[in-house]
Amino acid sequence: MSPTGRPTTGKPSGNVLIVGAGPTGLLLAGDLASAGIGCTVLERRDEETSNLTRAFAVHARTLEMLDARGVADELVGTGERVGAVQVLRTTSLDLSRLPGRFPYVLVTPQYETERVLRERALAAGAEIVHGAEVTGLRQDAAGVDVDVRMSGGEQTRRASYVAGTDGVRSTVRRSLGLPFPGHSAVRSVMLADVRLEDAPADVLTVNAVGDAFAFLAPFGDGWYRVIAWNRRHQPADSEPVDMDELRDVTRRALGTDHGMHDPRWTSRFHSDERQVPKYRVGRVFLAGDAAHVHTPAGGQGMNTGIQDAANLGWKLAAELRGWAPSWLLDSYHEERHPIGRLVVRGSGAALRFVLAEPLWLRRARTAAAWAATRTRPVARRLAGAVSGIDIAYPAPRGSHRLTGRRAPDVPLAGSPGRLFRLLGDGAFVLVVAANDPAVTYLATKRWAGRVHCAPAGAATRTTALVRPDGYIAWATDETAPDRRAAAIRDALNQWCGPPADRPVHEPQPIDGGLDHGGRHRGT
Repeated sequence: MSPTGRPTTGKPSGNVLIVGAGPTGLLLAGDLASAGIGCTVLERRDEETSNLTRAFAVHARTLEMLDARGVADELVGTGERVGAVQVLRTTSLDLSRLPGRFPYVLVTPQYETERVLRERALAAGAEIVHGAEVTGLRQDAAGVDVDVRMSGGEQTRRASYVAGTDGVRSTVRRSLGLPFPGHSAVRSVMLADVRLEDAPADVLTVNAVGDAFAFLAPFGDGWYRVIAWNRRHQPADSEPVDMDELRDVTRRALGTDHGMHDPRWTSRFHSDERQVPKYRVGRVFLAGDAAHVHTPAGGQGMNTGIQDAANLGWKLAAELRGWAPSWLLDSYHEERHPIGRLVVRGSGAALRFVLAEPLWLRRARTAAAWAATRTRPVARRLAGAVSGIDIAYPAPRGSHRLTGRRAPDVPLAGSPGRLFRLLGDGAFVLVVAANDPAVTYLATKRWAGRVHCAPAGAATRTTALVRPDGYIAWATDETAPDRRAAAIRDALNQWCGPPADRPVHEPQPIDGGLDHGGRHRGT
């Protein structure tokens, strides 16, 4: 029995409980299970799927992460590729020059993303429990007790770690006593799933005028999601959506309502800009909307949450497998909190840009959007930011220029032929400039199970250690065999823990007492 008197169930140690079976929680579950870590997802909803969806956009960097996990091509087959994102009616942002296999945004309903991630998680051995509502938690030095309400009564589950991926109203966040500072950015946004008499010419249709905003996106089965906002009428979220008002707002923003009819579902919501101050509290982590929520401008929400999970999963797996450096779990907050802050601020600025009211400001907005999307360096930076391709993590002073940046899907000599095919199982990939048997032995024997070693498939002088989430942990252009081998050994010690023939807790004098961010340990 737990201290609360509830029956205790679950594995005693070495496992992770994930609260919330949205895209963030499902990707995390698949990553942990693929790395051999026992994990259970607790989902309050009884249904495994839902026709309701908020997110439509899967951006290029997210698709690359799904590609590393073997599910990108399946997901791409469910939607439509959009090579240019409409900013306003007269301007669009070109994504076709993005590097990699996915120079576009994929438009597909969120439930398709959830489906492929759920199937992957289950195939890898994760457990998903529906109808399990988490009501509270407590933690101690050895684990976390999670209170769960189910149809058969209440119970307490024990886990080594807990990840709260349970959305904007996160019970996990509230149980930690964490604030969620911020404000409402826009109120009384109307949602509806409708049929259209006249399909729009573009896959995504969006525009704003002084007092109205409208957005249309297809489900792919003849239904369309309408998102609309009326500056003239902003009632409480509980007020029903009036279809005459929805048609009127859509006509004002788009010039036509496309003959919308037969709504199967309508709702109102308000969009907040909020971020929790800590992504980690002891053995509990927050990710996705539980950690940050922002306006829908740019379609960043689901993508940011999935990338939170990709950052966290391999770090938890390393800790539970006993080889994580002491700083690794803390680096989740250090790396992802600044990214979340940028997304909150950037999407909020984009929304205010789109909803500008005075006529002179709308004209200035149109001119600025036109100039930005047609000035190639500016447009490239905008595309890199929106797509997630340009996301990078801080690197210590003096690091190689590639450190902290996204690893491109470089060709490899021999099977499997490209880098992303070696990612996704929680192991690092050491891409070596030349096939060096000594280096291969070092990586695959002394750090067995933690590192794949693969020669580059094209001429290069760069050797790079790629993290399991597809970012470059360390790189060198050193060509002298002895110096290169010594540098590789130091990098493996720093990122992958001590080798198999040394004690896990043996002091590692590998970097002058500096942690991965260039700070002195203990300061």
